Amino acid sequence: MNIEVTDLRKRFGRVTAVDGLTFTARAGAVTAFLGPNGAGKTTTMRILLGLVAPTSGTATIGGRAYRDLPRPTRTVGAVLDAAGFHPSHTARDHLRVYAAMGGHPDARVAELLDRAGLTTAADRPTRGYSTGMRRRLALATALLGDPAVLVLDEPGNGLDPDGVVWLRETLRDLAARGRTVLVSSHVLGEVDRLADEVAVIREGRLAAAGPATGDLEELYLSTGRETRR
Repeated sequence: MNIEVTDLRKRFGRVTAVDGLTFTARAGAVTAFLGPNGAGKTTTMRILLGLVAPTSGTATIGGRAYRDLPRPTRTVGAVLDAAGFHPSHTARDHLRVYAAMGGHPDARVAELLDRAGLTTAADRPTRGYSTGMRRRLALATALLGDPAVLVLDEPGNGLDPDGVVWLRETLRDLAARGRTVLVSSHVLGEVDRLADEVAVIREGRLAAAGPATGDLEELYLSTGRETRR
């Protein structure tokens, strides 16, 4: 189930955040979505998830807009930030609430707590969680519906080295099972080890796209040099 972004534009008043953007994130691959701060990555992801209306163009999942998906959380899992937890809820409480809301089996809760390495902390209030633990819980929440597509905005922020390896292995495994994974990141060294394909955006426009081969840092920096010309 591919993600297709086609001639996408978004203006906020006089500011153009996304400007004619077109790229594909295909099933069975991890696609790294790269660009400097303010390039339009998060806006693009929010449009894809139906949180922001585009000015023009489309962003679809399996050929459908997010709002037209019959069971959204069974199709798409998303992490845009790791702050959306009730401070008094435990991780187990949080996952049970979201499982019930999405119509997912309660058995997924224990399974994902274990997968995220949170079993021993599952019954502690999330207000005491570190940033890395919150990131793990956010990804576990996104995986509740066993979705075909994952959309992740900086999921590695705050993870310790063990967490970075866990995230990489988790996403690589999901892609190997045919999932579509679109992930933004500023950590080029980790992206180089994670991604199959890359889309680089600068000033709201596509600067480069293709297989994540060769020197990814040089590819990224070269798009900046081209933009400044």
